[in-house]
Amino acid sequence: MRCFLEHSVTTAVYTQPIVHGWVDPALTVEFLDRVTAEIARSQQAPALIGAFEATQLADAFVVVADIALVSQHTSSVAIQTSERPDGLDEVCVALDAVSLTAEALARATVTPFYGIGVVSWDRDTDPGALVVLEDAAALAQPLSERFHDLGRAWFVLSALPVLSHVLVVPRNLITEQAEAVRRLVATLQAARELARARLLDVAARLVREHELNQERVEAMLVDQTYRVTQRARAGWRELFERTRHDLGFERLEPPEIIHLS
Repeated sequence: MRCFLEHSVTTAVYTQPIVHGWVDPALTVEFLDRVTAEIARSQQAPALIGAFEATQLADAFVVVADIALVSQHTSSVAIQTSERPDGLDEVCVALDAVSLTAEALARATVTPFYGIGVVSWDRDTDPGALVVLEDAAALAQPLSERFHDLGRAWFVLSALPVLSHVLVVPRNLITEQAEAVRRLVATLQAARELARARLLDVAARLVREHELNQERVEAMLVDQTYRVTQRARAGWRELFERTRHDLGFERLEPPEIIHLS
């Protein structure tokens, strides 16, 4: 059995220990910059994937609650503005290549929290007055009057965390390859624990490799939690309900969530 892992700064606690050989994965792991629902479905393989991508797999995949990434006060999604948010109105929002989860966070906060009117949300427009940034780009500089953490804004607005990534597994593998799935979960848990024990080392490596702001990276890693708890699931559902019409999604049918440890 092979597994696809989204390899990014955000997912570093799971990926860095495997990449650097701190833990033997004992199975085939493929690293991608972005794992989409289409990839997971076409390969019928487990995947560490964005939470909003996972909602498109509910018919054939389950979410393993033991492996996730959740943030409250410091996320890896930000907006950069040309001036203070209270001086902006009627802007075109540049989404570039951000994930569906990042887009949802922006749609849930740019107007409701920052009071900025939006003319359009565009993945093709050139950067203008407001740009949504994710992962390394969102952690490259300190927060300021023109650089804002959307995960923090969402928490202030809703009192709920952001579930950014989950582990999805094809439903049939839970019974047909149960032991392999358990090995995968155990590998990712072991990687996570090694990363937590060496968190400052992990942060330093990320800062060097991607030229990031050390304070922001350390804050994100410290803030992260790793299970799909009831609060994490509530945040996931609330964010979906607030943005699903704008994103063109039907009503949420979340994947079944199972616990393996």
